Amino acid sequence: MKKIIAALLLIAIFAITLTSCSDPADEKINIGVMSGPTGMGMAKLMSDNKDNTEKYEFRIYNDPNSATADLANGTVDMLCLPTNLAANLSIKQEDYISTIAINCLGSLYLLSDGSNEISDIGDLEGKTIYTSVKTSTTGPILTYILDEAGIDATVEDSVYADHDSLVAAIKNGEVELAVLPEPKATAALMQNPDYSIALNLSTEWNFVSVEPLTMGCIVVRNDYLAANKETVDAFLSEYKASIEYIGSKANHDAAANMIVDNGIIPKLPIAKSALNNLYGSIVYIDGEDMQAALEAFYDAIGNEQPADEFYYK
Repeated sequence: MKKIIAALLLIAIFAITLTSCSDPADEKINIGVMSGPTGMGMAKLMSDNKDNTEKYEFRIYNDPNSATADLANGTVDMLCLPTNLAANLSIKQEDYISTIAINCLGSLYLLSDGSNEISDIGDLEGKTIYTSVKTSTTGPILTYILDEAGIDATVEDSVYADHDSLVAAIKNGEVELAVLPEPKATAALMQNPDYSIALNLSTEWNFVSVEPLTMGCIVVRNDYLAANKETVDAFLSEYKASIEYIGSKANHDAAANMIVDNGIIPKLPIAKSALNNLYGSIVYIDGEDMQAALEAFYDAIGNEQPADEFYYK
């Protein structure tokens, strides 16, 4: 009997030792991916790891509230999301997250129904431009561009509660000028051929700012980062390669299929058109360049600046 007890004790001690010696870096990374441009660069990495669930687990989100809730409760370790939302989460709770890379530059386009000839930003003088989602950065970005260019125009952001409502208004021909991000801009143009892209707001931003229009990023929970720094660094190397693949025109058709297959954009024609409009915007920027670009962006749109520790270097 004593021998049996002793053997059981040895087994228990061995099991405890294995548990205590397990390396948290060996655990898989749970990654949240927002649908749309902020998630598009992840598509190659997702496709490459479809059969490797021990390394990565991906979750697609259409709603930022659900995504940030899962980040808070630990369901996901990393999350692709808009840059202003990342800053506000960090400001709300210090030491909660770090931004590890910018993954998307400007994806905003001014759409016109053709009743106004818009060839440059000066043609918006005296016009009313509709944006959606009052809490988003679309209105502040457009306002900053107009103010810096000295253009007196009205930015109307209180009529349409979300992007889909503005897309519906364009479908019905209810607005002359509107600003939408990809892929909603493409979806709107497909529903009403009378509209066309009049201005790329990334281009207009570059005329008035020395830093790029930084709209998407990926963040990591700091508790996860502290325990898994080498794993995070290894992921970033793979993620950069994925972004470079998706952002290359040479891979257009394959990249579009990956984006659709992984649920980041629902339909192939929209994915292909959105990719065409986003070449040069699906990027990987980290370190000091990331911090400089984000700080300039937050200043421009009037966002409170997060602490220096918010930027992973």
